[in-house]
Amino acid sequence: MRPALIFAAVLLLAPMLTSARASADAAATAAARRALREAVSAGRSEGLLRVRAQFQALSAAEPGSALLHYWVAVASWRVLPLVDDKKKAEPIARDGLAHCDAALAIDPHFAEALAMKGALQGMSIRFNPASMMTLGPQSEANLSRARDMSLANPRIQFLRGIGTLHKPAAFGGGPAPALEMFKQAQALFAADSAAADSTAPDWGRDDALLWAGRAAMETKDYAAARGYFTAALQANPANAWVRGRLLPAAEEALAGKAKP
Repeated sequence: MRPALIFAAVLLLAPMLTSARASADAAATAAARRALREAVSAGRSEGLLRVRAQFQALSAAEPGSALLHYWVAVASWRVLPLVDDKKKAEPIARDGLAHCDAALAIDPHFAEALAMKGALQGMSIRFNPASMMTLGPQSEANLSRARDMSLANPRIQFLRGIGTLHKPAAFGGGPAPALEMFKQAQALFAADSAAADSTAPDWGRDDALLWAGRAAMETKDYAAARGYFTAALQANPANAWVRGRLLPAAEEALAGKAKP
């Protein structure tokens, strides 16, 4: 074949190959997203760590993707509460924060990545309680900035609610103000259409309900808590945490309250 014909063939094939690769990458990301949802529902650290490794591999293969860096951070945030060993948990938190920074370096307007950074900063306080005076304000500032960047984003409002729930009452935190944020997140989820992109963030609907239930439990409004936990199960029947622990705890508390 003549060189000119070879060059022409390459030019014709290049867009097709690029499109095929993009489709394969999107399919792998969508599969990892589904696996993450299933692992979260099961509530087991082993499964979450495997999914996190999947996202890490995808991100390493495509380091210019802010979305893949974000998904590594989300998987890190998901698994951290299930890792009791601080020596194992702290590197996960650091890596999650590094991926947030990488996502923001690529896309400074990626509000959810900034909110996830704030969430991971808040979780990192457990590794060094003395860091509360620095990480606490940084976490809150990043969550607030993310909210200002994307007022209609339900996941950002949900993450702000978790931060508020764990913040001392003297600084405006506690279950009552957190519950209001979780309610706002629920309203934003109700107004938010399902993500058309199978790789885009889609999590949080049952999270906003179950965390509202947790906040209601802390205020001893057990009937409201049971309602939130029931709604969370309707949103995600596979959620083992709600089905096996949270809802039974609310029902037990209600039964105890009803006793003379």
